[in-house]
Amino acid sequence: MPELNAFAERMRRNPLSNNAQLLWYKLMDTANRLHWPETFQLDNARIMQMMNVGSRHTAAAARQELVDDGLLEFIAGAKGKPSVYKMLSVAALEEPAEQPEEESREAPDSFLWDVKDDITTYFGYTEALGQELQQIALTLWEEFFPRQQPNQNDVRQVFHRIRVQEKHEDGSWTMSFPQEKKQILAHAFDIAREQGKLNWGYVNGIYQVWSRNGYKTLNEIEESEYRREDRKNGHWGGDHEKA
Repeated sequence: MPELNAFAERMRRNPLSNNAQLLWYKLMDTANRLHWPETFQLDNARIMQMMNVGSRHTAAAARQELVDDGLLEFIAGAKGKPSVYKMLSVAALEEPAEQPEEESREAPDSFLWDVKDDITTYFGYTEALGQELQQIALTLWEEFFPRQQPNQNDVRQVFHRIRVQEKHEDGSWTMSFPQEKKQILAHAFDIAREQGKLNWGYVNGIYQVWSRNGYKTLNEIEESEYRREDRKNGHWGGDHEKA
């Protein structure tokens, strides 16, 4: 029931196509009948039958909408080997746990993992970068939280989302805050604001979806959003599935 309620709420705010919604309910029913395995296998013919559609393109488009929305993981099959499906928790995506400290899935900076709360201990950090970071956080807050000021945790969260560290041949380190990293964070904030869930838990959930889909650049993120909108509007540019 929590998953059904979360899905219904998500569809009220930002609906997928009718076919994508139908497929989600059919896949949930399949997972339920199989007693909720981590993954399960289905071939294209079965998916089309479940949806009562005669077009492989239609089924593939609906499935890709669920993948792009972070609700499904899918591994295409091959001849004689059905595709693999994994349902992802909508409830977790809708209400991600608040994370008071940085808990990204990125690898820790060796021994600095123990002191990760103190951003000044990260290799390459300088006082000038600290001042730049404060200004970046203030600029974000002026746009998204105009009556608030970023606290220490907010600044840490911004730091961990936009920092890039580089180790040089001589053993020295440099750190920077690339423009694209800042644009991606602002984009995540904008999505969260549109959904009425402007908090770090939801923003971190957005990043998790992007990470699962392998999106690392703003261009990749925006292209995925354009594709999603095209599919919602009934446009589908081709069949990319192997089986």
